[in-house]
Amino acid sequence: MTDNYQQFYEEHKNRLFSYLLYMCGDYETSLDIMQESFTRHFQHYRHKASSSPALLFTIARNALIDHHRLRRKQATIEKLPAETTDDAEQVALSREEYRRVKETVDKLPESDREILSLAVGGLAYKEIAIILGISETNAKVKIHRARTKIRQMLSNEEES
Repeated sequence: MTDNYQQFYEEHKNRLFSYLLYMCGDYETSLDIMQESFTRHFQHYRHKASSSPALLFTIARNALIDHHRLRRKQATIEKLPAETTDDAEQVALSREEYRRVKETVDKLPESDREILSLAVGGLAYKEIAIILGISETNAKVKIHRARTKIRQMLSNEEES
């Protein structure tokens, strides 16, 4: 692996893995798809001067779609990442809040969940637009609307 590509890998591996883990909910599957995505990207685009993360995420997104087509079911995240806090009550509250938000997000349409996971993963609007094949303005609007839906759903849940 070239030094430039090694740097590209180091810069984007965590964001890509987070995106894949959120989208499929399975740690091992996320690792496999991440590895496959970097391999495909390296084979076809390592010599390109402008190797963008949007292209890498597009490859990963397509690999994930292929995976879902084969499996025909979507797993969910059952466990939170290991906590390093000693305060058991704080850990319990954090887990409960996580579950509440995760359940709310799971109620959103798949397109909203996907665009939010890309945004939360730290990608720029322009990169998200390229990955999804939409305009940058449309990406901004969709992300804003999805966030608004989550806020409203959480607010309605608190009022109940």
